[in-house]
Amino acid sequence: MQVNDHIGEAAELYAAGQLDAAEIAAIEAHAAGCEACLRRLGEVEETVLALERVNKPLAPPAATNVLPFARRQISPWWLVPAMAAALFVGFLWPRAQSSHDAATLALVNGHFSHAQFAGAGPKAKVLYARDRSWYYVIVAEAGRYDVYGVAGDNRVSLGSTNAAGSTSELFVKMRERFDHLELRGGSGAMETATIR
Repeated sequence: MQVNDHIGEAAELYAAGQLDAAEIAAIEAHAAGCEACLRRLGEVEETVLALERVNKPLAPPAATNVLPFARRQISPWWLVPAMAAALFVGFLWPRAQSSHDAATLALVNGHFSHAQFAGAGPKAKVLYARDRSWYYVIVAEAGRYDVYGVAGDNRVSLGSTNAAGSTSELFVKMRERFDHLELRGGSGAMETATIR
């Protein structure tokens, strides 16, 4: 990423923790001098937090001595603007909505879309960039599932999900337009998600 380039779609990858150290450093260096991109990162972080609140049951926080920003290797200079952005968003965020409505609005205003898998298999979703540059499949089980992209008669293997705690996930950077994704277990297509 050049210093004069704006962050764009990389903001979602940054918030999802899917970038390497060099990419993170480039984004943080750019955001330090670009108010628009710093605001964009704050919006995406809020979107990710809204999705996490909707998709995970509330549990008491675990005692820890490590700050979330430190675990993500975010330099301390970013903490003050992030707190200011969170406070600003907190004042503007409508209070009458349920958390599900807040997450839906965050998705609509973001640069990515999502689709629910339907079928006989486990509960699963796919988040994807609107330009189809990446796909992120999340399954509500820790099993291993094969994921295929389908466009007409063409079926492309995107890979297999990997267990991540009580869920299973697959992140793929691939710029290809699919009609739908298939999630497969042992004997064929278990579930499909329509890509729009």
